[in-house]
Amino acid sequence: MSKPNAYTVISEQNDHDCTTVRAHPRNETFHVVEYADDDARQRVADLPVGSVVQMELSRAGRRSNVWCAESVQTAHTDGGSSR
Repeated sequence: MSKPNAYTVISEQNDHDCTTVRAHPRNETFHVVEYADDDARQRVADLPVGSVVQMELSRAGRRSNVWCAESVQTAHTDGGSSR
């Protein structure tokens, strides 16, 4: 597991529960495909593109650049909604 970092949502969660985020300030992209629980999955599903979130990510299996969101906290959303 990693420490929580700031990420910007660049692709909303799709029908396969995949969301793409970009890390600050490195601009690395991460494909979040697994979630620690239904609450984390729903928090990410509610985020519009442009939202900035604090997430703790861990690798999802051995596949390249796919991640599990262990924790999710909304920092700022362009949609005006914050938690």
